[in-house]
Amino acid sequence: MHHLVLQVPRHAALDPALVDRVAQRVRPASIESIDSPHTHAVRLRDLALDAPEVSRLMRELADGADWAVVPDALRLRDFRVLALDMDSTLVSMETIDELGEASGTKAQIAAITEAAMRGEIADYAESLRRRLALLAGTPQSVLEQVWSRMQLNPGAEALIAAAKAAGLTVLLATGGFTWFAERLQQRLGLDRVRANQLDIRDGVLTGHAIGAIVDGAAKRQALLDTCAELGCSPQQAIAIGDGANDLPMLGAAGLGVAYHAKPAVRDAARIALNVCGLDGVLQVFES
Repeated sequence: MHHLVLQVPRHAALDPALVDRVAQRVRPASIESIDSPHTHAVRLRDLALDAPEVSRLMRELADGADWAVVPDALRLRDFRVLALDMDSTLVSMETIDELGEASGTKAQIAAITEAAMRGEIADYAESLRRRLALLAGTPQSVLEQVWSRMQLNPGAEALIAAAKAAGLTVLLATGGFTWFAERLQQRLGLDRVRANQLDIRDGVLTGHAIGAIVDGAAKRQALLDTCAELGCSPQQAIAIGDGANDLPMLGAAGLGVAYHAKPAVRDAARIALNVCGLDGVLQVFES
């Protein structure tokens, strides 16, 4: 059997009329409130319709609320890995765009970033090389400036804490840079990081990365490698991202989650969070 989880952020209110409209269409055996400090959520249990039909209906009905169709008895502790993208997923900025602000190239870099995240530039590695080249000559001190402005997305710490408490290994797999990713690792207690390394010489960015570019395929491989080292199946992994270069990682995981993502990513992911924070992921699981 499948359940339907409906939720909105804690500062909002889940419209009872919306719940009623949905219930009339999906005909659950019961409706229960989910006790959560993070969101206002309900679980509609044992739906009369199959999962694809419920998903089709929800695309029409659930304006302003997040929803997920999940199997019975889906538990966080049954998973072994949580893989997170960094820029615009774990943190609220695109770090390379912010680096571009100091070099006077933010507009050009942001345009390439948007095109890459929408999937309009098929070769992510090439898109990153083009953006990095625009940063040549930027002082290393700019990295500290960007770090001082970096903020976690809502619910990030709660999600990571819950995952670690349930025994999951937390992987940060990003096309961003080790300079930021390793600092986030220390701050949040992340277990593993896969990211690009900036080439810095004489206190300035050269406009290049050291080694192979971490693209979508590399992020997927990081997830697979982590699962292999832990002796678990990729079906026991949760992956969360927002852009086209996250699709391979989301596709390899047993549970792919789109976080405030581009349309192509929302359509491909099993769960999409469009209004809730990252801790909205927790509501799809049962205790």
